[in-house]
Amino acid sequence: MRTIKSVWELNYPKKDYEIIVVDNASSDKTQFAVKRLVKEKKINNLQMIAENSLGLHFARHAGAKISKGELLIFTDDDAIVDKQLLKVYVSIFSKYKQMVAAGGPVRAHWGSTPPKWLIDYIGDNRVFHLLSLMDLGKKFKLDNKRFFFGVNMAIRRKILFEVGGFNPELIGDAYVGNGESGLNQKLWQKGMLIGYIPEAVVYHHIPPERMTATYFKHRMANEGAGGMYEKYHEHIPSRFWLILEIVKLLICSIGWFVGGLLLNNRTDRYSLVIQMESARIRSQIKYIFRLIKDNDFKKMVLKTNWLS
Repeated sequence: MRTIKSVWELNYPKKDYEIIVVDNASSDKTQFAVKRLVKEKKINNLQMIAENSLGLHFARHAGAKISKGELLIFTDDDAIVDKQLLKVYVSIFSKYKQMVAAGGPVRAHWGSTPPKWLIDYIGDNRVFHLLSLMDLGKKFKLDNKRFFFGVNMAIRRKILFEVGGFNPELIGDAYVGNGESGLNQKLWQKGMLIGYIPEAVVYHHIPPERMTATYFKHRMANEGAGGMYEKYHEHIPSRFWLILEIVKLLICSIGWFVGGLLLNNRTDRYSLVIQMESARIRSQIKYIFRLIKDNDFKKMVLKTNWLS
């Protein structure tokens, strides 16, 4: 509920923005908790809807479809937004009419003291994809190669619909597309301008279970599937060529697999790299197997517009 509270407490006239909460087939008491919060806080600009197709980007699309504003701002249920977020986004989008989308800093809100190996691994990187963290400094940037994370992004509504929305990642138990990475790529391909707005800050909650080698391997497996989507999205070759691709991956990756097993759950940098690469390649092989045997999956991979 802290996400909703932070959005309600934005430094912006309540009558001028809407809050859309999407219950994505939850099995807990989400709807009850939201209704109680609305009553307690007297939140009168919040609308809650249900989206029964399980998947983050189905939820995002459901919210986008019923939205009334020209500017859509997305965040996740494990985030806290800065009070100035909306004011900053509206101001910059009003000033730069050619900017179609933007993101801002995503800073860690640690659920517990992070282990030393994790701090060392992050180092001085300004972008850390595995935890969706980003801080590119204090200067505004605008060009056709910027990017955003879904936990802190804004996009003009008409543009989101024009490019066909996100390519859903997890659909049921199948990892299909490449999510906001794919949306970024769609904008790049059209030469559209994306901004980085240093004052638009979101704090991303990082619980202890994400500070593990297991979680990092999971994230890298997702990236492996996303890479396969990008490779086969426009054309899926014959069964023979897909089998050949699996054979090539197996032959070239035996060392990674063995290393991943021997170094399992070790957290030094060398061991992490090997484990994550092993997870990425195994995910790629699993993805190709699914292309071979699942025609419904193939149709999802080839689909171009998820908002129609």
